Amino acid sequence: MIGRAAQGRPWIFREIAHFLDHGELLPPPATHDVRAWLLEHLQDHYRLYGEVSGVRSARKHIGWAVHALPGGEEFRQAMNALDSAADQARAVGDWLDALGQRHPLWPAPLPRDDAANDDRLMIRA
Repeated sequence: MIGRAAQGRPWIFREIAHFLDHGELLPPPATHDVRAWLLEHLQDHYRLYGEVSGVRSARKHIGWAVHALPGGEEFRQAMNALDSAADQARAVGDWLDALGQRHPLWPAPLPRDDAANDDRLMIRA
């Protein structure tokens, strides 16, 4: 079961299939590709739920994508204060642009202090 490991990381299915087929890990996606995916996802989300509900519920989707990245938790907290779809999407785009300058490939998640509560899929070779 994959479950929560796919939240904010939809490319995990491609990674798993590649690992099962070839026994090797794929390199992470390009940060600019993840940026494009997340911004498209947000626009679809805003259209589906409307401005007010869309912005509120998008916060969790953005959080899933960025929480374990360098500076992600701080960004998530600041982004949660934004109340418009335009401001939220602009903040996400700008933050991911800056992240992409430092990390052309999507960075590996930072280790968590409470690793016992980590329910993300771990592939062990």
